[in-house]
Formats: sequence, structure tokens, C-alpha cells
Amino acid sequence: MKAYCPYCRKEVDYNIEKRSVSTFKGVKVDTFMNVAVCKSCNNDLYVNDLEKENMKRVYVCYSLNTDIIKPSDIIDFRNKYGLSQRELTSILSFGKMTINRYENGYIPTKTQSDYIKMLINNEEEFIKKVSIAYRDNLISEKTYKKVISTNILAKITKKDVQDDIRKYLEVVMIRKPDIYNGYKEFNMDKLENIISYIASKVDNLTITSLNKYLWFIDMLSFNKRAISITGLTYQKQQYGPTIMDGLYEEISLLDDLYERKDIETTNGNITNILSKGNFNLSLINEKEKEIIDTIIETLKNKKVNEISTLSHKEEGWKKTKNLDRISFEYKFNLLNNLELNK
Repeated sequence: MKAYCPYCRKEVDYNIEKRSVSTFKGVKVDTFMNVAVCKSCNNDLYVNDLEKENMKRVYVCYSLNTDIIKPSDIIDFRNKYGLSQRELTSILSFGKMTINRYENGYIPTKTQSDYIKMLINNEEEFIKKVSIAYRDNLISEKTYKKVISTNILAKITKKDVQDDIRKYLEVVMIRKPDIYNGYKEFNMDKLENIISYIASKVDNLTITSLNKYLWFIDMLSFNKRAISITGLTYQKQQYGPTIMDGLYEEISLLDDLYERKDIETTNGNITNILSKGNFNLSLINEKEKEIIDTIIETLKNKKVNEISTLSHKEEGWKKTKNLDRISFEYKFNLLNNLELNK
């Protein structure tokens, strides 16, 4: 084993000596430290790995006798909400590397230790702190929603969540048939089965592309039959048509027939929809299935940006103001722009 010796001014071999440590910061710890000693000059050396282990060992004994928070408690707290070290640091308004140091054995002050423990044990206070951090632009909307949703889900069962989401969607999405829903009454069960079916046929189906699949399906259906299939209402967004008011987020959380998978990449977050394979095609008639399959076959080998580009060529998207509902009156351009077979 070698390390740099500032006394010999070179890399040297060293021995490890075990030394007792009876107190730390005036507190009895009764533990030991492994110290690197230069074989040439017998001076103590600094070896990073040894020092980290020493600090952790002393820290554990110190925290047991002083009630200082343990690194594992902080890690468990972060993991509960799916937070990174940086996100938790921002929420707590600590210095940039504070949480990182605490999790790696650095001993916090009694004041900061007590503060973190209070937030761990008082969820209401932590949620307030998260809300303040979001208000002050210290954390992103994504981080804020992540914590809030975790807090809600911890208090109720998964079935309760699913039932509440479904009831909410049925209230806000059911409306009288008109030109904005393709003169079709919305059916939640039918939509879930269509999504599961699409996801079973399309690899790496993103939530962004799913919005376009559904819109093209409904537009093609309206073009051929003067009625849509899902009864969904769509609006113009930057990257193409989406289900109105961002309700695709709530729809993606329903998991009887499909599941949502969020993936973090260097380019941002990607949400995929995976089929569970238990869809019921009896809810879809033969003509509807033919239309759905036509859109799937046309789009399934295209990239997300290519599908978005196709949607931008549609008159419905071009002639609608941003965030406004897209009327089904723009039905006649679909076949030409998608180059589908009649």
C-alpha cells in the first residue's frame, strides 16, 4: 500500500496502526481509528479511504451518545420522497454540498441535526418547507409534485388513489357530444383498453407520442365515420395536440391495464406507457379496430419528434391558437398528411 508522504516528499509504503479514541468533541465514544504510518519516517499520513472509515466509525458512536442524526436516517428520508441530495439541500436551504457531506460521515451541528429530525418526524412541516422552496424557485415543479404526490399516496391505499382518479376523470371529461370531442361521449373503460392495446403494439411508447396516436385515431375515425372513437377533447400544445388540460397525466396513473414508467435521462425525464396485455377488445368494434391498427402501423416506427412534426402539418394544429381546443372540423387533411392508404 502506498500514499504520498509530505515529509519524504514522495509515494511511500505505509503500515496501519490501530489507535483508541475515547472521546470526540467532549463526548465518550470508546472506539478506534486506523492510521496510516510512513514506513520510512514513521510520521502519520493522510489516506482518504481510511479517514472516511474512521469518521463514519466515530460518527456512529458519537451520534448514539448525543442523539445526532445518522447518515442512514437522512438517506432513508430522501429515498422516501425520491429526492436527490441536491433537491433536499435546496428544500432545506443548506449549503450546496451539505447533505452530501452529512451522508458521507460529516457530523452536523446539533441545531441542524435537530432541524432535520424535526422535519423527518413532522411531515406537515416538511411539506410546508417544500411549498416555500417551490414558491421561491429553489426547486422545480417536478420536484414539488413528486414530494406532494408521495405525501398523498402514503396516506391512502393504491385502490383509493385509482378510484379517486377515475371518478375525477369521469366528472371533468364527460361532456355532451360536440365538434370538439368528435360527437362522441367519453368512455373511460374504452380509453384504457385502447391505450393498453396501443402500448402492446408500440415499443417504447412515450406519453408524448400517445397523445398524438389518440388524436390521429380520433381524427381518422371522424374523417371516415363522422364520429371519433374515444370522445376525448384535444388542445394545441407546443409539441402537438394533447388531451385537454393535461389530463393525460392523470390518465397515465391508472394502472389496471397499463403502467407508467418514468425514466431520467441526460436529456430530461421520459415517461413510457407499458401494456399489461389484459386489454378487452370487445369494447372496440371492427371498424374502430381497423382505424386504430392503421394509425399504429403508420406511426410505430417513427421517432417522437417525427410524430410531432406530422401533427404540426395538420390544419387543426396550424389554425388553432395555443392552448385552445382543436375542432374536428379540420378533418379532411389527415389522410394526405399521413400518407395513409385509403
